[in-house]
Amino acid sequence: MKPAAAVIAVLLLAACGNKTPPLPPEVVSPQEPASLAATSTTGGVQLVFRRPADTVGGKRMNDLGGFQIERAAEDGVQFVQIGDFQLSEEQRFRQNRRLEWTDATAVPGETYLYRVIAYTLDGYHSKAAGPVKVTFSPP
Repeated sequence: MKPAAAVIAVLLLAACGNKTPPLPPEVVSPQEPASLAATSTTGGVQLVFRRPADTVGGKRMNDLGGFQIERAAEDGVQFVQIGDFQLSEEQRFRQNRRLEWTDATAVPGETYLYRVIAYTLDGYHSKAAGPVKVTFSPP
């Protein structure tokens, strides 16, 4: 290889790749949603919660994708995902802190446990917020 070609190859290799060390998922995962509450409404069980604004590592988060909604029977033995609340572009960038989601499949008289898990667009998940307990009794 000619000396000029060797210099170019070295410069190209030096310019490639990410210059910062990769971060572990424990640091880039979103913080868990806060202030989770559940109430009975005419349309079902309404969950109200506050979206996380930061990652577990304390950095501002701009890639929040949405929330997995999970429900279990009163005994809490097995949680099952019943909803996927995906944020729209407007919700992602406007960043209204208070969000609502309604479980329209709740059966009157049944007691449920709910929890909410935030996730980013690239697949990192928060710890679950909750559980909160509610007996569905529509007004």
